[in-house]
Amino acid sequence: MAATAAWLLIGAVLLAAAALKAADRTGTTVALAAYGLPGRLAAPAFATLVAVEAALAALIAAGVEGAPYAAALVVTGFLVAQLVALAQGNAGAPCGCFGSGGRLSRASAARTAVLAGACALLPALGEGPQLPLVVTAGFTAAVVVLVAGRRSAPRGALEIEGEGPPLQEWSPLAAWFDDAARGAAAADSFDTSTPAPVGAAGDVRLALFTAPGCTLCKRIAPVAGELAGVDVRRFDEVEDTEAWAAARAPGAPYAVALGADGVVLAKGTVNDARQLGSIVAAARARAHTARNGTSRRAFLGRAGGVAAGAAGASMVGAVIRPGDADAYHFCGHIYTTDGCPHPTGLPRIDRRGFPLRARDGKRVDDLGRVIDDAGRPLDEDGALLTDLDGRPLPAAPRTPVCRLTGARYGIRVKTDGAWYRCCNGRVRKLVDCCSPNRTRINGDRALRGYCYDTRKVFCVMYFQSSVPC
Repeated sequence: MAATAAWLLIGAVLLAAAALKAADRTGTTVALAAYGLPGRLAAPAFATLVAVEAALAALIAAGVEGAPYAAALVVTGFLVAQLVALAQGNAGAPCGCFGSGGRLSRASAARTAVLAGACALLPALGEGPQLPLVVTAGFTAAVVVLVAGRRSAPRGALEIEGEGPPLQEWSPLAAWFDDAARGAAAADSFDTSTPAPVGAAGDVRLALFTAPGCTLCKRIAPVAGELAGVDVRRFDEVEDTEAWAAARAPGAPYAVALGADGVVLAKGTVNDARQLGSIVAAARARAHTARNGTSRRAFLGRAGGVAAGAAGASMVGAVIRPGDADAYHFCGHIYTTDGCPHPTGLPRIDRRGFPLRARDGKRVDDLGRVIDDAGRPLDEDGALLTDLDGRPLPAAPRTPVCRLTGARYGIRVKTDGAWYRCCNGRVRKLVDCCSPNRTRINGDRALRGYCYDTRKVFCVMYFQSSVPC
């Protein structure tokens, strides 16, 4: 009985590891890239890890001879990867062991070593459970698929109050639809056999923001054209920069639904056809509510449930016009919460939270100087900075950005959760620096964001991964 329980316990641990990775695909992929895995290989490696762990869980739960040794070998490989990363000074980086939540540390390596040893000792405890392999395999597959489906495909679009144009207010985007309608009417006026169209083609005007190289955009765009009773216009990040600025679109694919009078009825980040449809459904429901003479507060409150705002979204694209850096803060983040104090300006960090120069990702110290592996300051050509006598300048401290923020403001801080956007073809991880403070760094009321426990967002940072999107 004890042997059977031990086999099932190890199988459950491996299944939990696979399921938690599947539940946060983007976060786990970014964590794998942080180990030095090239971005183009991180996504295939993610799928392989989930499949291998799930398969081992099924084999061990079925009591297959040799499965514990195979699991011990795989987990030992994980242990070696962690030890190498720790030896390279990467303590504190995302571990990727059980999804993206854990951090790389001696404790995580010790936990992995214990798991490897436990797998190897299973046969010595006795025979495993004699469950049919088809049953255990079906169960593990179902768990992984269900968890991945629930977390990666929210039903509604991601509608955030501070992103995009304000709801129930007129938007300049209406001008683009009106111009298109007038152009179509003028063209059709030369055809006497067809009456000229009047107004929009549908009861909802849908502005769809796309970007070159955005894979999600290529899947969403054809679906938009099939929506019944909807007048659709696409706005490209390169060709339609004015429309992007007018809508304050945070990324691509992003959708804004307008009424015939140009009032914003719904908006949000969309990743699939269902989410795009939720934008249109929310717009029609809100238009009906508004026609009944409801106030703006009730309009937003009653219609909020229709929008089905999601708890998270997978990879989406984002851009900034060169002249709009202040308005958009940095790619993927609209200026609602200020960035954490950073020696070079924009709060770019490495996988351990240390400062990097935003424009090229070079390491910098707390004074903003580019440094080498030993922390010595360098000039732009990579030569050591020296004083007037030719002696190398001394090294300065290099502190994690969130920790330095806490020291500067005299508050307790902790790096908690994160969310993801697609910037310049690569996944960008946006990270909250959290504290118990009631206000954010810019003085506004603090929000929960992606912080844990009772902490709230104080300022934000970002890590630019090599994972393509």
